[in-house]
Amino acid sequence: MTVDALLAGDCWDVLGILDDDSTKAGQKILGVPVFDPAEDFSKLIKKLRVDAIAIGIGDNYARDKKFRHVRDHGFKAVNVIHPSAHISRFVKLGEGITILAGATINPGTVIEDNVCVNTSASVDHDNHLEKNCHIFPNATLTGTVRVGQFASVGSGAVVAPNLAIGKHSYIAAGAVVVKNVPEGVIVAGVPATEIGQQQKRPEW
Repeated sequence: MTVDALLAGDCWDVLGILDDDSTKAGQKILGVPVFDPAEDFSKLIKKLRVDAIAIGIGDNYARDKKFRHVRDHGFKAVNVIHPSAHISRFVKLGEGITILAGATINPGTVIEDNVCVNTSASVDHDNHLEKNCHIFPNATLTGTVRVGQFASVGSGAVVAPNLAIGKHSYIAAGAVVVKNVPEGVIVAGVPATEIGQQQKRPEW
């Protein structure tokens, strides 16, 4: 999907895909060759004559690891924005953001580094998406919602206005959130209630 968004935008020449699964090396995805990054990363990037890198990973923690890896090697993680996404000119975007087909981002919203707003998600006015969070397909954030670092809002979930989603928390698919969600919990249902703890944390 990341490759598709880059190709649809017609702003970049996509030279290759790096995949940790070495069995995919030598294959092509959407006509783009796959390389094994197990070989020296810097040499591979030099060989491909790369100017920038886009990160195509859905998992917040793996995406954060790769984002840091890219920066450590002196590269910029580019913003991947599908041309069918609608983004107000009054939105503030960070670095390494992915916004996929049909997504809507309305005025006053701030999106920090390495956030993914997935297919047809709706992010209304004055929301704040902190680093490394993920808004899944068809999820809806109404006005003035803050989503914490590494939090995920599942497919089709709806978050009512003026609420905060704590960092590391997970909103299950189809949930309707009508009150603040604490840090590090999993909520589900209509209305959403806590059903467990989200134990995953970044390696660093």
